[in-house]
Amino acid sequence: MTARRDGALFALCLALQGCVVGGVALRARWGGPPSAVVVGLALCFVPYAGALVFSRVVSSKQALDRIAIASASLFGAVLLFAPPLLSDDLYRYLWEGRLWFEGFNPYRLAPDDAAVAHLRDGLWANINNRPLTSIYPPLSQLIFVVAQWLGGEVWTLKLLALLAHALSVAVVARVCTERKASLAIALNPLLLSEAALNGHFDILCGVSLLVVAWALSRHRFAQAGVAACAAVGLKVVGLVVLPLFVRRPRVLVAAGFGSALLLVPLAWSRALVDPVSGAGQFATRWRGNESGFALVDKLSHALFEPGSAEFVARSIVAVVLIGLCVLVVYRRVPPTTAVRVLVWAVLLLSPQVHPWYLAWLLPLEVAAGGSAGLVWSAAILCAYAPLDRWAAEGVWDLPLGAQILEYALVGLALILDPRRPSLARPAPKGQMSV
Repeated sequence: MTARRDGALFALCLALQGCVVGGVALRARWGGPPSAVVVGLALCFVPYAGALVFSRVVSSKQALDRIAIASASLFGAVLLFAPPLLSDDLYRYLWEGRLWFEGFNPYRLAPDDAAVAHLRDGLWANINNRPLTSIYPPLSQLIFVVAQWLGGEVWTLKLLALLAHALSVAVVARVCTERKASLAIALNPLLLSEAALNGHFDILCGVSLLVVAWALSRHRFAQAGVAACAAVGLKVVGLVVLPLFVRRPRVLVAAGFGSALLLVPLAWSRALVDPVSGAGQFATRWRGNESGFALVDKLSHALFEPGSAEFVARSIVAVVLIGLCVLVVYRRVPPTTAVRVLVWAVLLLSPQVHPWYLAWLLPLEVAAGGSAGLVWSAAILCAYAPLDRWAAEGVWDLPLGAQILEYALVGLALILDPRRPSLARPAPKGQMSV
């Protein structure tokens, strides 16, 4: 009787989430405000949590993995033809893919550059930060080129992002022993929306970081090095795992050299100090939805002149992150815990935390059986609070109350999570240390 009840509740939760996702897609297509879409995504977390709880009724992990991949594909397909109300990044992705096809280098030429004025159209009009060049590493650029080759439409790029999400679910199912890991990734409302609705590919970076941890724990050092390079080629955040190879000099050199080659276009095409450099502007100026960095920045402004305070704050968080890398290696922290700790640290210390950045963390969270990251994936919807005003007036102003609420929930979740990342935790039996 209990099994039958749990089965019915599991099916009901899947159906409810599918209905809410469908409502989100229709609301977006009918021209609803962005806030309505965010509310719909927030509501999705209720049946999502229920599905995770009642998935215990599924007889085997393999069956649950198949359900995860199928449901991710189905729910994502519902969002494919809805407009990307929560982010305009995909317009830049398509623009940069077009530039490569036309023989131009998006690392050198910003969308506003006169040399590409003849390409301006409706796609160009939707690009944000048009005076700045690209900030995306070469593997991301390759995805943009593929999207352009397949037709260069918004739905084309979103389809590729959905396929990336489904592929990531399959990889999580393959490398994770946690029974519900694949379902937790597949149905996560934030990940679904960031892929199929907004066209982000950050989940590929997150799953690459997971593969680094998985391969290191099995002494597959070459595979770990390739995964690290893939993470760097997708997002610069992948650099955070390179210190974990310090006890394997050959792998460290190979992974470091491969990563450096992948990042050369970002620095070589246009100097980082150039005001048009997207990478330089991102590294020195951009801020939003930060937590730890906001506190460090406030302290820096209290102690230093305004002109140098922000540089000091960024330098402090960089030193703290480097120190944490040294500590992780010195204590020989197990690979999954080590990568998880470092990604948590990057997100909590970063001057900029977009909602889709959590895709770097969530595969590691579900692999470790943690829940704090999943709580954050719901709480970070607070970061979308300014969207309606942005759509109406072009003004982005995140209320301090929303920011405090988000990180209060995250902090509480970390405190209460019995499987939270910890440097003090001993290495599990049979698992290698870094």
